[in-house]
Amino acid sequence: MVNADNLEDELGAGDIDLLEFERTHWGSIPNKESAVRERFGLSLARYYQRVYALCRTEAAVRYDAVLVRHCLEAATSRREEQGG
Repeated sequence: MVNADNLEDELGAGDIDLLEFERTHWGSIPNKESAVRERFGLSLARYYQRVYALCRTEAAVRYDAVLVRHCLEAATSRREEQGG
């Protein structure tokens, strides 16, 4: 079982907040951009950069492997759609 205290040391409260927000606001939903800006003070592009970078860490995988897999698959799909 994963020790929540150790994960918070590795991820930080802001990282966990990002992951939890993405879990509850998965995908492209109406008003996600304004919700991200209001909650985190970030543009949607910067938010996704942070989420995807976070999802490439072992700590995030231990926190929620399924969410991380979904996020990384979405990032790959977006990259392929953009020809990258």
